[in-house]
Amino acid sequence: MKKLLTTLLLLLATTQAIACTTAVLSGRFTKNGRPMIWKLRDTEAYDNHMQRFESPLGYYVGLVNDSDTLGLQVWGGHNSHGFAIMNSASFNVNHGYTGDYIDQEGVLMKRALAECRNLTEFEALLNALPRPMGLAAHFGVIDAEGGAAFYEVNNETWTKFDANEAPEGYVLRTNFSYTGTEDEGYGYVRLRCAANLFTPLKPGEVTVELLGSRLSRSMYHGLMEIDYRELAEEGQLPSRSGFVDSDDLIARYDTSSMILVEGVAKGENPELTTSWVEIGQPYLSPLIPVWTINEIPAELQRATPDRETIASLAKQLKREKLYPLRTVEESRYLYMPLIYRPDGTGLAQQLEALEAEYIPRLQANHDPQLQQEMIQKALQLQRHALAK
Repeated sequence: MKKLLTTLLLLLATTQAIACTTAVLSGRFTKNGRPMIWKLRDTEAYDNHMQRFESPLGYYVGLVNDSDTLGLQVWGGHNSHGFAIMNSASFNVNHGYTGDYIDQEGVLMKRALAECRNLTEFEALLNALPRPMGLAAHFGVIDAEGGAAFYEVNNETWTKFDANEAPEGYVLRTNFSYTGTEDEGYGYVRLRCAANLFTPLKPGEVTVELLGSRLSRSMYHGLMEIDYRELAEEGQLPSRSGFVDSDDLIARYDTSSMILVEGVAKGENPELTTSWVEIGQPYLSPLIPVWTINEIPAELQRATPDRETIASLAKQLKREKLYPLRTVEESRYLYMPLIYRPDGTGLAQQLEALEAEYIPRLQANHDPQLQQEMIQKALQLQRHALAK
């Protein structure tokens, strides 16, 4: 059995996250004083879903690849103690390592959610791991005690970057480590893009709506300093065809999901911690809350031939409508009129309006019926966009 699990983990490792844009925000940077972690997940394992697990500590929820039928790895989530974790891969560490024990990030995050209640316990877990750890990543972590930090981790060591001590109140990461080899890795343009989006924000200004609905769907190009959304809504896109090159945008062809974990302020019930998720391409998927105290809605679970999900509709929309070109460059060019239009009828615009209506109500009342009501309205928007 142990050999079988090892084989499965190695197979799953071939579809680990290839790129991500991530942030850890301290409570002093958010409007409600709750820390947050934010991850836009780019991966070859495009099909993913939310899953609920039980451990001796209680329940935890996490983002899982559809191919991982045993739920051996988790790519972001939180537990009933208010501990939450996500990651981005690092591509400028572990130089010279030739061993085959690699890609253990998803395994570690699942274990952390099952075993850890706070940052201190996560650090103890890292210290206890045998070396090499099989890790090359940045782990964003928050807890119910006000903790909020990134951990740059390689095979042998880890370094903590505390968001509470950061001058801005937040820490950003893409796919290179500051503790790694300089001028190597990936995501420099995406980091610049994220920094340009975060820099104008003031402490106490960030909300779930701003981060989950707006910034996760940003069309701002950090290098060219062009906001394609603004141009589309003004009817001023540079291309009359409606296509834009999305390779260096925060959300692009390989973006499979977004997870934003909203923690709790000190003294609040840890079970109020919420994973807000866009399962599927963020431009095409609604922002839905998930809690440990409730079962995962069927529409956020793994798709089956008999079950239509938010992710399955988003995948169909992505292929047929958002990236419709069938050429060698089909993964680069995104069709803007599907998601942003001058008259406000783009799918992303309609999803944002739906979220503005429901997010405050869901934050005030963690009601599964209200959650389901929002899901059904979002599915209608997705189906309507497909039918056009």
